[in-house]
Parts: sequence; C-alpha cells; structure tokens
Amino acid sequence: MAHNTLVSDNYHFFYDPYLYGLDSDFFKVTSGAVACIGGKIRINSGKLNTLGTFLFGDYIMMSTIPTAPTGGDSRIFGLYSQAYGNRNAAYFFISGTNFYARSYSDDSSVAEQSTLVWDTAWNNTPTNFTIKWRIDRVEFWADGRLLALHTEKVPANERMIPMYFYNSANDGMFLNYLELANVRKT
Repeated sequence: MAHNTLVSDNYHFFYDPYLYGLDSDFFKVTSGAVACIGGKIRINSGKLNTLGTFLFGDYIMMSTIPTAPTGGDSRIFGLYSQAYGNRNAAYFFISGTNFYARSYSDDSSVAEQSTLVWDTAWNNTPTNFTIKWRIDRVEFWADGRLLALHTEKVPANERMIPMYFYNSANDGMFLNYLELANVRKT
C-alpha cells in the first residue's frame, strides 16, 4: 500500500507553461489531445491530472474557455480524483448550456451544486477561476467575484485530491497558468 508523505503545511507554487511546457513530472495526460502550445496548455477532447495531490488552500486556474456554455459542451476544472469518483471533489462544471460549481463530501455521491451565471466577458479570454478549499467550506471565484459558497458538502479533511482538467470538445480549452497558495501537498 502506498503511503503519502506531507511535504509542506504551507505550499505555494506557480506553474508557468512558458517555462515548464507540459511537464510529465507535474501532469499526466490520461486521454485525448493535450499539448503545450504558445506557452499555454491546450486541452482538446482530453483529460489532464496533476500527479501531486493536495489538501486545502487556494487553486488559481487562469483558463481560457473558448465559448459560453453551449449544447454538447462538457468541461471540468478543479479538484477531482477519478479514483474517488463523485466523492471528495470541488470543481467548476460546464454541461451543455449550464455552468455549475460542485462539491462532494466523503460520505455521499450527491453534490452540493450551485448554478452559476456565465459572464460573456469570459468568452475566449484568460479568466482567473479560483477554488478556495477550507476545513468547513469551499468557495468558487471568477475574476475576483465570489460565485458560490458551499458548506454542506465539503471534501474530507484527510483526503488529498489531485487537480483535474477535462474538455470533451475539440475546441481548445487552455490552461494559461496554475497557481497554488497555502496548500498542503504530497
């Protein structure tokens, strides 16, 4: 059985694709077409995970979503483990024309979900999407605006979770950079 070792109680990290590209020491492509293009990570019909797992903190994902949520779209970006499935997760979710914030606890596969209003200023523009995971809550932010606060379904305090990026469409969802602040990691 693998054991995790806590590396830091207060980890800060800035992942700049201009410097690191699509570094296989940090990310794992689990399916589809994912590549570093022009200093940004492009996800076309693909899935991307961090190899590190994290607990609490601020997860700042400067991302470019090519269009407003549109029929047929499916995109996930945030904290999610394919092994846990719909437990112990907190992420932004686009499904068709809908935009959601979702969080799950350890004891239920039913999400706490907030329907969010898409701002057209985010269309095909680098946008700061942030998840702030605390012991008792999960906050979802975009460009400095609090979009949702979840307190009922919060990931378990002892579960380390990887970051996950998924795009079902072949339309170039980009991760411009990733910044982690005040997190614990393994």
